[in-house]
Amino acid sequence: MNVWQRAKPSDDRSSVSCDLLQSAITEAVKKADHGCEAFAGVVIKRETPKSRLDANWAVQGVRFGRADRDKAGQALATIVEQAQRYFSLAEDDPGAHESPVSNAS
Repeated sequence: MNVWQRAKPSDDRSSVSCDLLQSAITEAVKKADHGCEAFAGVVIKRETPKSRLDANWAVQGVRFGRADRDKAGQALATIVEQAQRYFSLAEDDPGAHESPVSNAS
């Protein structure tokens, strides 16, 4: 096969709901390190991918709770990077368009 005729990479991400993705990331961070057990959670928002292979979501906010911020932040970065390779937000998920973060002062 010619170098110029390589097959295009495919997007084999599993489609999941926003709530499921948020809870899965939260649980993974809590289990990542002893100092992360008190991690409170993440808020995911839908984004338009810049390229065909980019994820359609990003972390909008982080609730560290009483977890060690450095340890939880490092664990979160690693987990989100991996999750963006394997998961996309479901197109019909109404929760992905709403932000649970209040703008109230």
